[in-house]
Amino acid sequence: MLGMVRTMVDMSYRTVDTSRRVIDLATGILVGLRGCSEREAFAELVAVVQRTGIGLGSIARALVAIAGSSGDSVPYQAEAFDAWADLLAARAITVAAR
Repeated sequence: MLGMVRTMVDMSYRTVDTSRRVIDLATGILVGLRGCSEREAFAELVAVVQRTGIGLGSIARALVAIAGSSGDSVPYQAEAFDAWADLLAARAITVAAR
């Protein structure tokens, strides 16, 4: 029983750690694309969470997936694209111009 509890606790810490890293990545993406501060980028993530009702980790993961080139599909990508279409379109134009 104690082993099962430890496993559950370890898994929950990994989930939190993974979510935090994804949120940090999404914040960094917004900093890079907007040229804003980390605080402003995080506030933008929170504003999208409040507007959409999607959890912070989920919307951050969707933004990271869209901005990356892995081709992986994750939930809420359409919502993330809607929220940041202006940034992502500008990025696509910049990349195409190279």
